[in-house]
Amino acid sequence: MVVVGIAGFNYPLLWAAHKIAPAIAAGCPVVCKPAPQTPLATLWLVHLFREALLAAGAPAAAVQLVTGDAAVGSALVTDPRVGAVSFTGSAAVGHQIARAAAPRKVVLELGSNAALVVAADADLDAAVGAVLRGGYYASGQACISVQRVLVDASVAADFVALLTSRLSEVVVGDPRDARTRVSALIDPKSTSRVLSWVSEAAAAGASVIGGGQAGRSVEPTVLVGTADGVSAWDEEIFGPVVSVRTFASLPAAWKAVNSSRYGLHAAVFTRSLATAFEAIETLEVGGVIVNEVPGFRSDTMPYGGVKDSGIGREGPRFAIEELTVTRMAVIRPAV
Repeated sequence: MVVVGIAGFNYPLLWAAHKIAPAIAAGCPVVCKPAPQTPLATLWLVHLFREALLAAGAPAAAVQLVTGDAAVGSALVTDPRVGAVSFTGSAAVGHQIARAAAPRKVVLELGSNAALVVAADADLDAAVGAVLRGGYYASGQACISVQRVLVDASVAADFVALLTSRLSEVVVGDPRDARTRVSALIDPKSTSRVLSWVSEAAAAGASVIGGGQAGRSVEPTVLVGTADGVSAWDEEIFGPVVSVRTFASLPAAWKAVNSSRYGLHAAVFTRSLATAFEAIETLEVGGVIVNEVPGFRSDTMPYGGVKDSGIGREGPRFAIEELTVTRMAVIRPAV
């Protein structure tokens, strides 16, 4: 079958590789469409794939690339010659693609607002370190970056104090500098949106730690006490902003995590194996990470979400399965 792979802007090389390589391994020709904001890395990658195919005696035409806007994407996903569409991007666009592509197969890796639960027995230093690593990498422009942090009320004051004292570790600057953790967002419109969501949360009662604007960059921000019903808690902020709330019991924490329409990855910090397994069994997400950032991902493992975070699984072996069709064959012996 012909596969259409549509990649997001935040990791243009990686996402394109996740579309192209499994398709080739499954024996499927693939047409890759990069995000309009970030075509160059994918152009280079496709060139390398085509050179490798020719060197192996395979046709270079097995990998194609098309650039363009949403109209180009629509033409690709609705073409009757296409057998499957693999998309990484926002939930809203993913839903449109699923409707437009029907009845073709779709693999959708969509948005999230990943939660990190800090139990009363957690190593607070490790949990804070995870929030700093997992909440601000790629300037927060990652679908499994830490966005919602739920902390047991008995340790919340210590957790917030420690997080506040270490927020300066997140360096804002030039992305070409290895020390930089936060830099400009993809475009000025995104910067304005993130800042407006922070303002909305503050107006609804959240305390703001850090934050502000430096050029086109949003400074690392912590919102404490973010309310339900505001975008910074309910939706995917896709910026360097982390919200912290408390919980009185673990069942209340699981309920808060599951209240989201998203369900990609979640994390829990605890010293209790019983709590870890309770999280694994209770949380409505595609992956539960214990004592690490929810952004953990390995291509030897299935990666994907539930609810509005998508359908299907990536990781080369799992993506190959998504791009193949099980065929039953029955042979009646001739007599």
